[in-house]
Order: sequence, then structure tokens, then C-alpha cells
Amino acid sequence: MRLSKISTALAMGTLALVSMQAQAVDTGTASVNAVAGLAPVVIVSCTDVNFGVWRIPNRSSGGATTITLTVPSNTAAAATTATAAGNTTRVALAAGFVAPTAATCSVSGLMNQLTTVQTSIANNNYLGFTSSNHEALDTPITLAALSANLSLAGTGVYIDTNGLGAFRVTGVLTIPTVINGNHYGGYKTNGVNAATVTVMDQI
Repeated sequence: MRLSKISTALAMGTLALVSMQAQAVDTGTASVNAVAGLAPVVIVSCTDVNFGVWRIPNRSSGGATTITLTVPSNTAAAATTATAAGNTTRVALAAGFVAPTAATCSVSGLMNQLTTVQTSIANNNYLGFTSSNHEALDTPITLAALSANLSLAGTGVYIDTNGLGAFRVTGVLTIPTVINGNHYGGYKTNGVNAATVTVMDQI
């Protein structure tokens, strides 16, 4: 009888020890952070429309001169052609300066890929000019009444598989009839009234 009680007590003790061992669990901890970001959906950047530097004689008659920029295609690689018309007497492109170049607008971040998306231009006509040091030229003593009309070189912009694309902006520069020695120098359109291009990415 006494041995039976001892056996029972030992059995119960063993069961309790096994139960305690079963409840012993190793634990580890780690921290979890969250990250996020915000980015513009569409990013557009453009170079300037460069009409070049032109040799214009002193004159007071004969009418205005126009300089028209064209490109054969609406792509970044297309070469620019500059054509003078109107009063072209003794008018010529000046040597030693950067050649006339249509603006290139680069686009990124678009969702619509392998397709052509809509582009538009606004505030692009009858742009007035102020003085600048374009091509390291002196600023004019008196501003000539230059005027520019800018335009898109094509309809829309093609977007590749990386969401990238490029299109061109061309235009027509008008040089007035009256030009004298005080008018020579560098010019740039007034940035307050700059033309605006828009790319529409409809998701």
C-alpha cells in the first residue's frame, strides 16, 4: 500500500514536470517599419526655343523679317531648319553661334505606355522680348520690338515602355522693320508671359 502511494506520487510529479517543459517556448522579437513616398504623376521639362543670332543691317524700310523654325518630325532627334522670309535684304545667320534649335520637351512618369497622349500649348502667341546675355552678347541699349509665336511641332507625344517621351516646340520670330545700332544684343522672352505646354495622361 505504501509503495503504491509512492509510485502514484512519483507519476504525478513526472507529469507535472513534463507539463512545465511543454509550456517553455523560446521567443524572438523584431521591429517592422512602414515606408511610403509621393511623386508627381507627370513631369515635363523643356529647353528654350532658340531662333539663333541673325545679322540684320541698320534699316528703316522694307518691312519685317520672319524667322521660321521647323522640324521634319516631332522627335528629340529631328534637326531644326531655320528659314528667313519677308525683308531678307542683307539678312543672314551669324557665324560662330549655336545654330537655331526647336525646343525639346521631355516627359516622364506617364502610365499610358506604347501610345500617344495629348499635348497642348497656351499663351504662345505675340510673346514680347526683354534683354538678356544670350550667347554672351551685350544687352541692347534699346529693345527692338521682337515678337514670337510658338507652336507644337506635332500632335501628341509617344510614350515608351518606361513611361518616357519627347516632343518639340517650334515657332516664328518677327523682327521689325526699323533696326538701328541701339537694338543689337541678346534677347529673351519675358518669363512672366512664357508659353505653357501641357501633357494629358488620362488614367
